[in-house]
Amino acid sequence: MSEKQTERRAQIEAAAFELLENVGYKKASMLEIAKRARASNETLYAWYGNKQALFSSLISSNARIVEDSLQEAVSGNANPDDALFDLGKLLLEFTATEKAIIINRAAVADVQETGLLAAAVEKNARQVMIGLIDALMAKLAASGRFRFDHGLREATEVFIGLLIGELQMQQALGAIPPLASHEIDDRAKRITDLFFRLYRFS
Repeated sequence: MSEKQTERRAQIEAAAFELLENVGYKKASMLEIAKRARASNETLYAWYGNKQALFSSLISSNARIVEDSLQEAVSGNANPDDALFDLGKLLLEFTATEKAIIINRAAVADVQETGLLAAAVEKNARQVMIGLIDALMAKLAASGRFRFDHGLREATEVFIGLLIGELQMQQALGAIPPLASHEIDDRAKRITDLFFRLYRFS
């Protein structure tokens, strides 16, 4: 794919998200996305095939941004304790803010139609997130100050469960608003401290 095509796809996906935010998943049509992106309907169908594939591509693009940021938090911080807090903040920024809520609502709305968006979220967001947290848990274990008797994956799942839990679903249903910046900081610190109390032995 040429640089120009990559840039054009980014513009189309930005227009798709804008429409998704304004009218919701059910009313977001390929034709309306094409109009907003000032592209032909034929181009959208040639590149994406259908609406579900377009929004799946949007999710994948967002996941790559998430992965780069999380990777930097894991590898760029010499202190694994601080890295876990930074990672927690980033995870909340990518899962509990307005953009994430809109995408999750679209995935919920598509479940009865194709389920493709939920699969894209699982593959591109959750699996990437789990792999990077596993790597950080390995660093914590290697420091000699943490003991994960039931394995790194269980520790990862515990951290995700404590940090996010039912938050995404409650937000997707409108029961909880997007988290503000100070709420993200407070939650990340509280959960990181709790995780340390559970697993740190020195």
